Amino acid sequence: MAAPKSRSRKVAAKKKTAAKKKAAKNGKPKVAAKKAAKAPKRRAAKKKAAASRKARPTVVKPAVSPAVADLDQRIAIVRNNLRDLTELAAASSGASTEELTAGRIAEQETQLRTLTKQRDDLARRGS
Repeated sequence: MAAPKSRSRKVAAKKKTAAKKKAAKNGKPKVAAKKAAKAPKRRAAKKKAAASRKARPTVVKPAVSPAVADLDQRIAIVRNNLRDLTELAAASSGASTEELTAGRIAEQETQLRTLTKQRDDLARRGS
């Protein structure tokens, strides 16, 4: 058979007094646990009917010449190379590797400058 309820209440009361004594001994008052606040329920937004939606106008992008597109691709490649080289320079140590990566970075930067200048010239002529 199960223990009578009065016994379980006595055990709980003993635990509380023991906790109070322990808190008094440590000099810290026992703080009651805060209850978590319930988050407010959100109402689902009503869906609009498919027929009432307006079609978005299509955006026409200006035509880019193949030469400009090629230069854009080459510029992206050079920028990616520069990014990789700077990460490599930051990760490596040693005088010889630093000089090597610094030279490669300088080479890629000059190539980037010439490609961007060529692209700007082509874009001006095309417009």
